[in-house]
This record gives sequence, C-alpha cells and structure tokens, in this order.
Amino acid sequence: MGLRRGEPIIGLLTSDMRFGNMVKEMASTLGVRVKHVLSLDELPLSIRVVIAEKREGLDDRGRIILYREDYDSIEELVERASEIAVGELRYKLAAAAIDPGKSIGVAYVLNHRVIRTRRYGIVESLLDDLSRFMKTHSGAERKYVLIGATSNPENARVIARKIAKALYGRGVIVKLVDESNTSKGLIPRMRGMSKDEYSALMLSLRNILKLR
Repeated sequence: MGLRRGEPIIGLLTSDMRFGNMVKEMASTLGVRVKHVLSLDELPLSIRVVIAEKREGLDDRGRIILYREDYDSIEELVERASEIAVGELRYKLAAAAIDPGKSIGVAYVLNHRVIRTRRYGIVESLLDDLSRFMKTHSGAERKYVLIGATSNPENARVIARKIAKALYGRGVIVKLVDESNTSKGLIPRMRGMSKDEYSALMLSLRNILKLR
C-alpha cells in the first residue's frame, strides 16, 4: 500500500518482527501509520522520524532517530514518535482518567482518543507512569488528570493530592469528577479489560469531551 500525502507516518527499522508488530499496533491506536523497513535506504525522505535499535548503528541522514533502548516502554517510545510525526501543535489534549476502585483503573487519552488503559495495585506505579506520560506530551495545549470521586471521595482526594504533588509545575490540571454509572456505558467492554479499566475508559469518554 502506498503512502498518502499528508498522513502522519513513522519509519521503523528493525529485524525483530515481534517488536515491529507491537510498534504497529500501538501506532494504529494513535492514528499513525508505520513504514517498516530493513534498511534506511528504503525509507522515503519525507519520513522525519524513525524508530530503531542501537545495534543498527545508523547514520541519521537528517532524520530524528528514536532508539528503543532510550525509553522505558514501547508505549512511551511510540507516543513520542507519533507526536513528532503528527506535529506537536496538533496534540491539543493530553489527559488521564482515573477510576480509583479496588485497583486503580486508568485511561490515557490524546486528542480525545483513548490510546491505552492500565491497572495499578499501588499509587506509586501510577505516579511514575503519569509523570512519564505528561513529560512525553508536555507540548500539549491542555493537560488534565480526571479522578472519579463518587464511590470513595476521601480516597479520591488522597490520590488527587499525591498526583498534584508529583505533577507540580507541569501545567497539569488535576480535577475530581462524578464517575457514577461509568461501568454501565454504551460501549461494550473490550476483551481482557478489567472492570476498573473499563470504568476508567467510560469515565474518560463521558468527561473529557466536555473539556472544550
């Protein structure tokens, strides 16, 4: 399939097919295409950003090369590559919607698109991921953390204070919201998604779209 003019696209240089498939799957959730090659010579010059592994020993030839080894996760790597490919000014919104149940369900959102969900057993792991996410998307015009506060308001306030402290000075608005009935939304549960993750997904869809 040929490349369409003006569409965001990432170059991918790797012989690791499993890694390549994970990059493609993640990029597709962000609305970005991937051109997978085994040699940099195969990439059109119009592709500005390339994901690669350091063992490739690349001459960047004026491109932005993002190395797998420099990122804590594939999600963070692909998000950054996508942000460059799309153009940072087009990311209007970066947000995380949190449902503080028995385990903490979180939906991460870019431009009103849920890019992934996560479940956390401890708040500290959540804080680490939120910090990385907001750092990666520091150029977004609006940055929010929405925390469901209906079922357990005191717990939500405690989590909100910890998040506000962790993200202090980054221009992120931390907001408590009503998440009642989020687990009864119209969108069917995704296969393999936990109840807390699904609640967070519904919370994001119901509330983030109001933040215009």
